Amino acid sequence: MNENNLIGLSVLFLVLMAALFERLSGRSANGARTARDWKIAGLTTAMMVGIQRPLVLFLIGYLMTLALPGSAGSLAWLEHEHFWITLVVYFCLEEFIHGAGHYFAHCRRPRWRWAQKVQAVYKHSHRPHHFSGDDDRGKLTATQTFTNGFLWWLIMPNYWFSLLCLYLGLTEVFLWGTAIKGLWAAHTHTAWNYDLYFHNHKWAWVRKTMWALAHVITFPTQHHHHHARGRNSARNVCGSLALYDWLVFDTLAIETQRPEIYGWRQSEKEQKSILYRYFNLDLSRYLKT
Repeated sequence: MNENNLIGLSVLFLVLMAALFERLSGRSANGARTARDWKIAGLTTAMMVGIQRPLVLFLIGYLMTLALPGSAGSLAWLEHEHFWITLVVYFCLEEFIHGAGHYFAHCRRPRWRWAQKVQAVYKHSHRPHHFSGDDDRGKLTATQTFTNGFLWWLIMPNYWFSLLCLYLGLTEVFLWGTAIKGLWAAHTHTAWNYDLYFHNHKWAWVRKTMWALAHVITFPTQHHHHHARGRNSARNVCGSLALYDWLVFDTLAIETQRPEIYGWRQSEKEQKSILYRYFNLDLSRYLKT
C-alpha cells in the first residue's frame, strides 16, 4: 500500500467513525442531519479518496516528468536531515495556501470578469460544505469535514501542493502533516465546543489566555461560526491556524457562544438530490451582473 492510499483510507476511517459516534450519540437527530447529508458525505469522501486524490497525484507525476525529469523523490533528503523543521514549514505553507483558496471562495466579487468566473467555480464547488440538515434545524458535525462539490478537491491549490510534496519525496512529512490537519479539521467540525468553557470562565486570566490562543489556533466554536447563517459565515476561513485569519486575511471572528442557525439556505433541487448538490455546474447565481 502506498502513502497516498494509506492516508486516503485513514481519512475515510476517521469520517466513518465520526459518523457512527454522532449517530449513536443522537447528535444528528431531529433534523440536525438528514439522510441526504449522510449520503453526500459518503459520496464526497469516497470520491476524494478513490478518484480525486489519485487523479491529482497522477497529473502531478505526469506534468513533473515532462517539466523536470528525475524530480521524483528529489527532496527526500530534507525530511531525513531536517524532519521537524520541514514538517513545520510544510504545515504552515499548506495551511496558508488552503486558507487563501478558501478565502477566495468567500470574499467579495473581484473587479475583473475572468476572476469573477474563476471565483464562481470556487463558490459553487464549496457550497455543499455549508448545507446542514433541515433548514433552520441543521447542526455542524464531523461528517461535514470533507463534503464539497466534485470540483473542490481538483481546484484547491493546497491539495496540489501537498501531493506535489509527496511526489518530491516528503513522504513522512506528508503523512504526518495530512493526518494532523485532518484530525484537527474533523475536531473543529464536531459539536465539542469546549473552548466556550474557557472563553466564559469566571477567572479573567483564563478568558484572556483563551482569547489570545484563539488568535493563533482555530478552535471548534470559531469554525462553527464560519458555518453559521449570518455575519460570520465568510470569516474564520483557516481550519487550523487562526493566525492567518488574524494577520493576513482579516477574517478572524471570536465569539463566546454557539451560532443560533447553521447552514446556508438550499434550493428545492439541492434539498432533494445529493447528485444535483454534488455534480451540478450552474454558476448563474454567482455571475449575475
